[in-house]
Amino acid sequence: MARMISINGELQVYQAQTLQELLAANKLNQCGVAVAVNARIIPRARWSLTQLQPDDRVKIVCAFAAQTRGWV
Repeated sequence: MARMISINGELQVYQAQTLQELLAANKLNQCGVAVAVNARIIPRARWSLTQLQPDDRVKIVCAFAAQTRGWV
């Protein structure tokens, strides 16, 4: 059976890569992204140093601005 990793609750086949490589492959390495691995927030400065492991649980949150009328 293939080794797996969970990304935002969806199982994917594990690939030996860093957190930075995972985010870049999914075009999620821009500003406004927060990432936790196994419920631990990983600072952007450590993304390239964080080697993902089988059975890791990765949570990726992307912030975005919404235009709202009436707000200054």
